[in-house]
Amino acid sequence: MSRRKPKRFKTRKDFVVFTPSSEDVTLAHTRSCKLGIIPGSSPMHRMAGFLGEVAVNKYLPRSKYVGDKVYTYDVTYRRYRVEVKSKVCSTAPEPHYNAFVNGRPGMVPEADIFFFTRVRKDFQRVYLVGWLPAPTFLDEAQFVMGGETSPGGYTYKLSGLNIAISELSPPKDFKTIRAC
Repeated sequence: MSRRKPKRFKTRKDFVVFTPSSEDVTLAHTRSCKLGIIPGSSPMHRMAGFLGEVAVNKYLPRSKYVGDKVYTYDVTYRRYRVEVKSKVCSTAPEPHYNAFVNGRPGMVPEADIFFFTRVRKDFQRVYLVGWLPAPTFLDEAQFVMGGETSPGGYTYKLSGLNIAISELSPPKDFKTIRAC
């Protein structure tokens, strides 16, 4: 009697939920260790960032991880340069939560697409919450200063561009994007 392999990606509302295997978590840990210590970053946040990259890479068929060679984007998919941005969370995301990119006004990213994830603190779930073309994100996101507090009571640690998850394109729509 054969047992069915559990489905690793499930759709909930407009999000995609990835359940990483122990091999996925080990791969993220290995990549995190190779990066070394970055000022202002915690090991948990670095690990979450790499696990978000693993999830997006596995979600997009025939995508290629390049984050170990290129430091301005993480994955290539149909000739698009995709920068994966991940946040640590303790609960499932809501549409009014935010997606964030560290930076300053007028920044010019090398990535074509920003793909956003939220990674549960225990590394048992990765929520693929949405994406936007980089020019659209730069036009629509609001700049916030580090130390500023949002109307919902969240205090931003770093300066950057912020947008509500509800303003992002759903992850499932990215698989149908045409090559440039």
